[in-house]
Amino acid sequence: MTTYTVGVIGCGRIASLLEQEPERGTPNTHAGCYDHVDRSRIVAAADAHDERRIAFGARWDVPSMYASWEEMLDKEQLDIVSVCTYPVPHRDMVVAAAESGVKAIFCEKSMAVTLREADEMIEVCEKHGVRLSINHGRRFDWQYRKIGELLSDGTIGDLRAMSLHYSAGLANNGTHYFDMLRYFAGDVAWAMGRLEDPTALDPRGSGYFSFKSGVECVVNGVTGANAQYLFELIGTEGRIAVTNGRGPGFKLFVKGEEQSFPAVPDDQKLNTFGNGRCVIPLSVEDIVTSLDRNEDTVSTGQDGRAALEMVLSFHESEKAGNSRVDFPLENIDTPVLVKQADFVSAVRPE
Repeated sequence: MTTYTVGVIGCGRIASLLEQEPERGTPNTHAGCYDHVDRSRIVAAADAHDERRIAFGARWDVPSMYASWEEMLDKEQLDIVSVCTYPVPHRDMVVAAAESGVKAIFCEKSMAVTLREADEMIEVCEKHGVRLSINHGRRFDWQYRKIGELLSDGTIGDLRAMSLHYSAGLANNGTHYFDMLRYFAGDVAWAMGRLEDPTALDPRGSGYFSFKSGVECVVNGVTGANAQYLFELIGTEGRIAVTNGRGPGFKLFVKGEEQSFPAVPDDQKLNTFGNGRCVIPLSVEDIVTSLDRNEDTVSTGQDGRAALEMVLSFHESEKAGNSRVDFPLENIDTPVLVKQADFVSAVRPE
């Protein structure tokens, strides 16, 4: 069977360095997971930081290391490219990778800093037949996918309402949780939001989502730190609660009685959050499978765009006096994770 060649752009924490943190389970980085999956092999990587680049090459025995990601894409014949940088350059890297002839791109979240850039990334990947996958890891977690099955088979009846509590920036952390809300309830119809610290690079925020499915959701993204995050899904016959402590706690209630949440099978324990572990191994396997079968991944570019739109809806609502904003958002140029004054020069240098 085909072994897919991989190039990594950015050799920092999510690319490699998290493997060195003893409190985390391994593998938990892009490089560690490509090394774990026997049908993927890193043959090149790029980072402008000399020390980080050299350490990455030595740690993962990578034959070709580059200071310039543009040079790497120009010289290497790659099947998969991982984009492991901060979001500002994602658009340019994804567009260049797609045009270079790669088959798949695995991009960190947030996938872009504006919806316009997300659209450009999706368009170029569709044009060149490239599978674009975004690292919203809970889509690959066995337990979260089991929630999806419980909702589909009516275990808690019809989903009617959700709540989400957490305390962190909207774009860096909220994007994961918002993606899960959409995974559970479908596309958003409208939103209202309030930013706690609107001048911050990545403000916290609270608000409300109304989904096309009829599900309503309250979001407290300001004072939910004690749980790190807490989901509650309420159906006509029961509810599901997810709390993150040392590892996620999943509780299932049906008709007022607590039932055991399905236990994680032994062969899926690598693919669940807990004890600092991420689920990138399953993400990589999903990309390999998508290439084998010529089908979409579990977390597509469209999914990444939808999560970004949910984040931006709170920004747009704040600017509109905390009023309702309808989906799709009309303004596709509002940025996240960059200061507005720096946006043009940071992303499109003259």
